[in-house]
Parts: sequence; structure tokens; C-alpha cells
Amino acid sequence: MSNAGAGDRRATQDSIDPRPAWLFDPGYYAAQFGRRHGKAFDSSTHGDPYEHFLSFGQFEGLSGHHLFDPDVYKARATYDIACRIAQDGPFTTFLRHSRLPGCVPIASNMFDPAWYLMRYPDVAQAITQGVWTCALHHYLATDSPTAFDPSPNFSERGYLLEHADVAQAVAARQFRNGYAHFLAHGRDEQRRYFPAGEGAAPGIIPGIPALRAYPLETSRYADVTLLPSRRDGAGRYGYSFGILDRAGIPIADFSHPWLTMRQSSDVPVRDDRTFIYGGVLMDHFGHVIRDSLASLWFIRERPDLPVLWHWIDLPVPHRTWPGWLEQLWRVLGLDQCEHRFVSAPLSVARIILPRSGLVAPDLLHEKQVDALATHRPPANARSHDRVWLSRRGLPAQFGRLDGEEALESALAVRGWDIVRPETLPVAAQVDLFATAEVVAGFIGSAFHAALLSTAPRARLLLVERPGIGKLFYDAVARARNLRQSFITPALRPYAEVTAWTTFTLLDPLSLAEDICAQTN
Repeated sequence: MSNAGAGDRRATQDSIDPRPAWLFDPGYYAAQFGRRHGKAFDSSTHGDPYEHFLSFGQFEGLSGHHLFDPDVYKARATYDIACRIAQDGPFTTFLRHSRLPGCVPIASNMFDPAWYLMRYPDVAQAITQGVWTCALHHYLATDSPTAFDPSPNFSERGYLLEHADVAQAVAARQFRNGYAHFLAHGRDEQRRYFPAGEGAAPGIIPGIPALRAYPLETSRYADVTLLPSRRDGAGRYGYSFGILDRAGIPIADFSHPWLTMRQSSDVPVRDDRTFIYGGVLMDHFGHVIRDSLASLWFIRERPDLPVLWHWIDLPVPHRTWPGWLEQLWRVLGLDQCEHRFVSAPLSVARIILPRSGLVAPDLLHEKQVDALATHRPPANARSHDRVWLSRRGLPAQFGRLDGEEALESALAVRGWDIVRPETLPVAAQVDLFATAEVVAGFIGSAFHAALLSTAPRARLLLVERPGIGKLFYDAVARARNLRQSFITPALRPYAEVTAWTTFTLLDPLSLAEDICAQTN
């Protein structure tokens, strides 16, 4: 923990900071004021935003920060604190309350101060020494804003690694940290986020053996109605769906980050059987392995039960690789199960929702790993020395690399086998990881195939593409005990950086030299 500049923030017992920038954002307050009063905050009329908030806004139930919710604070207040709130206002009372020795006031459901102090005991010690007034003060004023998680429900590291554009914005100081982005935009955008992981030190990911005590459980529901997914502009990719209880209320446990829940008065078809809910399928190799098949561990345990699926079309489907999903089903043995897509409103007697086998963005449960590892390499499979997984044959919307042809030519001269994964059957892709010494390529879904092999052995070298998070690639390597490293190339984007941006390789020959140097 850094204490740089702490002298300027050191608490005193007889006064409160007249302008606590750590807990007041003028822009946020102005937006709240505008929504409440239907007009913009005008400094020429209303004066200084902070002074207006202290004198008027806090008494109207307004807030000056994402992490101060006056309703939450008042609801948890004892009688004496409630009396002070009525007299002095919730914000002013919180600033005074937070300075009382031993008090851990809760200002928002989005920040857990008791958990924070247990997770970071050096912060608790610094508070007793008067360096900080409370846990929230430390979180919002520390000089290392990306080094701390605000609650057990949010991993700062996981969010930044998953969303490269947010990491870049934080690096450019457009946001204090990933959580600030999540509160301001990520929630509305339905961005994927991950739990902090109880018992794990900051920045340390527990290994697969630690998961033996982690229960992969199921939840069971009776008389459930499922509504088909439909493209209607809702959700991250413009889709909504529905999974409703017998009263027609959406069941939150089935929520999906890419779809929003809706309700319907349509009369469903009835099926009086018990189903497993598989999840949401799509025409995308990597997302199916990572997300859609997260319940595979339980499907393996109950192959006698039919499986229900929803379907959505992602912006970049794998239509250039026809039949891959059927091939994947055969590799995994899922072609022996009964599958049903929700194409019309459907009412079922019972449905089982398995907990995800992807426990954290870079941690797969050992049961899930075992369920995925099904393909044995044939005895006569061709062995390889070094394999490069090419993206050159993919459509432009997949995120191409201009200059990859020159890179591949340089690698081929040095003895590399250049392979276009989309031209191979799924089983042949999987075999590469069992027969090659090294598999390298620009980071992409083809590397997920290593999970499907019973005997992968290749060393993995992934060339980074801005916009692609690395967390699940770490999970793949850790799950299969494969050595993995990354290399950062010199790239120039053609447009705004996303997962599908096309880049120009600025120096293909130098990159070829770096790749060979790391794999010799």
C-alpha cells in the first residue's frame, strides 16, 4: 500500500474535510440534479456544486458519488445516527460517522467495507493510525487505484484483462480504475465481470488443486417457462430471452450478460419432463467452448436428461467453417444426448441449472477440465515441430493482420508448418496440441482446442492482439499444465480497437525473429 501524499489526507478528530474530492464528483451530482429537477445545474444560479449539495442536495436524497447511496446508508443507520442524518444530512453525517474509532459504516451496496478491511489488513492498520478515515476513503484516494477490489463480487484485475479498451482508458487516466468505468458505463453495457475470489491474495490466482473443495452445485426449478431468444435491440448484442417462474417473473439465476430478460403473455407448449439448462449457443468456436459449454460437467453426469439451449447470432459468426459445431458435438460425445432449442414459448415440469465450470475468468474447475478433455490423438497422427496458426484465410470482419503473409513466409523458411485452422476438422485441430512441440499464432479461439485433447503437450506462444483479453487463455494453459508465453508485436489499427479490429503488422520480419528466438 502506498502512503504517498497521505499527510494531505490525514484525518483529524474535530473537523471534516470541507471538500472531500474522494467522495464528491461535481459531474455526477449535476447529472443527479438534472434528473431530479428536469433542468441542468447552473453554477451562475445555484452556486458552487459542492456547497449546493451540502446545503440542499443531500437533504433531497441526491448523491455526489457512485459509491455513496443515501438510502442504503440511512437504512442501516442506528437510532442515534438516524437522528443526526435528519438534522445534518446523510452525507455530512457519513463523513463524521466514518471517523469514529471502530465504526465501519456502509455507504453503498456496491462497496463492502468489512470485507475490504479483512482482505487488506494493512489498510485497517493504517486507519487506526489516522492515515485514512475509513475503508471507502482508502479505496477512493489510494495512489494505487487498480490494486484493490471493492467487494467480493468484483475483480479489478479480471475486469481490466477482460476489457482491453477499459484498460487502455484507465492507463490514459480517463477513469480512475476499472470499477469506476463499470459503475459509470459497464453496468449499462452489460460488461462481463468476475468475483474477486475469497481467500486469494491480490493478484494471485489459486491453482486447480484448490478447487477440490469448491462445490459445483445445481439449482432446480419447477414449472418454468422459457421464451426463445429474439433480436429486438435489447442487451449487449441486441437480443432478449426469458426464463420465468410459475408466476411469470424472470428467474435472475438464468440471466446472461449478452441478453436481457423479457416477459410474455403467450401460451407456451408444455413438456412434463426434467431438463438440464445448457445455456446460450452461438456460431463461434471459442465462445461455445468457454461460455456455452460451462455446464458440460453436469451434462456428463446426467447423459440421460435432455438439454435445453437458447441460440443467438454473434456479430462475427464462423460461417466460413461449416459443420464445425456438429464436429465438436461428436468429439465431445454430445451427439449421444438429446438436445432441444427453445424456438417457441415452452413450459417444462422441472429444469436443472448447473453452476458454471468456469469458476473465474482464468480458472476452470477440474470437473469441467475432465469433461472437456475427450479426444485421444490417433496412434498414426503426424507429428510436428513448430506450428503457426494462421488467420490469413479468415474474413476481414474476424480481425485480420495485414502483413501476416510476409510473417508466415519468414516462419516457413525457418521450418514452421503454417496451418489454417478453419480448413481442418475439429479433431485435427485438437491433434495439433498433442503432436506439436510448439503451437504459436495471434491470440484467438483456435487455442481453446487444447482443452479438448486428452494428451496435449505443445508449448504455446500467443502473439497479442489489442482488444483481446488474456484471462481465458491463461485458464487453458493452467488447466492442461502447458507452458505458455505472450509476445507483443508492433501493430497499427485500421479503426477503433475492438476484438475484431484489423491491424497492420509494422515489422513482420522482426516479429518472425522474435517468435523464433522465444521458441528455439
